[in-house]
Amino acid sequence: MTIREASHAGSWYTDHGPTLSRQLDGWLNQVDANIRDVGDIPQPGARVIIAPHAGYAYSGPAAAWAYKSLDLSKWYAIRSPASADYSLTCR
Repeated sequence: MTIREASHAGSWYTDHGPTLSRQLDGWLNQVDANIRDVGDIPQPGARVIIAPHAGYAYSGPAAAWAYKSLDLSKWYAIRSPASADYSLTCR
């Protein structure tokens, strides 16, 4: 399997692994187990999220809410590296 190097480490998020883990764990731990007008987190059956993906300093807390909402009993990931460009292959 080919593993792509993290091209934005050190710019959009820290390039220090322990610091990154601590930040991610902190944001995820701040998500409440129950959200008013939504219910329990994770949401049973939640299979799709749209999460922000700017630099973690900007989007980390909001993305944590999205990812923590997922029902991971069955999950699929669809990722697109094209955040600014229209891709003709994504139809």
